[in-house]
Amino acid sequence: MKFVNIREFSSSATRLLRDDVEKGERVIITRRGKPVGLMLSFKDKAAIADALLEEAGTLLRDIGIKERDVLRTLEKVREKIYA
Repeated sequence: MKFVNIREFSSSATRLLRDDVEKGERVIITRRGKPVGLMLSFKDKAAIADALLEEAGTLLRDIGIKERDVLRTLEKVREKIYA
């Protein structure tokens, strides 16, 4: 995993995509040392799912949604997908 600050990202996004992300490396974009963004290849479906699920978990906690409600919703989605 590679970390770049937002200024470096701004000036070298194309190079980062070509040289790192397209080869499977994740790039964390930081501002003042704190992560603010993530670049990852669409080829890595598991990484995309992990990143989305992690972010969803954080957002749900932040707005106060309980785990049981999330599990109920996931079960409904699963039923629709695999029905």
